[in-house]
Amino acid sequence: MAINKSLIADPFLLVYDSRSGSTFLSNLLVKSAPIAIAPESDFISTIIQNYRKKIITDKQDLENILEITFSDRKFSDWHLERDEISKYIQLDSPTSIRDFILLICTLYKEKNFPDSEVFGLKKSTYLKLHRTINEFFPQFKFISIVRDGRAVFNSKKNSIYSVTGKPFETNPYSAALEWSKILKLIREVDQNYPGRMAIVQYEQMIQEPEATINTLCQFIGVKSSETNNQYSIPDRYGKDLHKNVNQEPLTSRIEAWQQDLSDREILAFEVVSHQDLLLESYDLLHSRVVVTTVGFFWKIVHTIKVRLKRFLIWTGVRQY
Repeated sequence: MAINKSLIADPFLLVYDSRSGSTFLSNLLVKSAPIAIAPESDFISTIIQNYRKKIITDKQDLENILEITFSDRKFSDWHLERDEISKYIQLDSPTSIRDFILLICTLYKEKNFPDSEVFGLKKSTYLKLHRTINEFFPQFKFISIVRDGRAVFNSKKNSIYSVTGKPFETNPYSAALEWSKILKLIREVDQNYPGRMAIVQYEQMIQEPEATINTLCQFIGVKSSETNNQYSIPDRYGKDLHKNVNQEPLTSRIEAWQQDLSDREILAFEVVSHQDLLLESYDLLHSRVVVTTVGFFWKIVHTIKVRLKRFLIWTGVRQY
């Protein structure tokens, strides 16, 4: 190894659809056990997709991979400097990408959670890259959190995304497609890596937080014990996006989406995702006959729109 530092073991990955309670779960974990979780960042995915080599062999390689790492805007939330990272890399022998990434995680852990025993990374995009990530980190474990998709859409509709200044999502069809896509990836990971995926149901977590923590601690191999730590939420997210993260769980809000969303929005979501809702043991508000019938015609229209878009892109009339 060409890194002059002891490195942490493979981290666990927390994966989810946005507004599913991942920040609440992250905070619960770091408060209840010797666990470190870094702020959301896509730097690992950015490295995997943009750094074309599997090792760092010289100064130019090091400069390139640092440039790629710091190009991820959210990586700035880790408050690490280039010199802090590069000073531990010895260029007299090759450094693997795996060790480079673990070095960054180690430095964040030591700086912010020095007494923690395990380290976690929080980002949904790791789901899509699970095969490549498994090549680098064959001991990775995954924790996923699943929330009723209609509640997820309700939260997205009423929450402002810091990047755009607009709600996360206002279209129930798009929200349903994304939620179902995430669920399919979670099931794929669970099937491909037996024993390496723990699935947390949001509704159960906020009703039984202690039981959830005990189960997850056993899964990742630590003992639960109260700490003074908190999950770090960057200021740029604003005060309202995660305002309830340090509050007692609001169990009364579990089914608030039924009052907040219109019947048309609920039907639209159920038309797209009724099979996934039922697979996750969420009851439908509309009958299966209604959602499957409407869903049949929606799929025809959706397929036509997708194919028309591809045709327009192919002809150059519309850019991708």
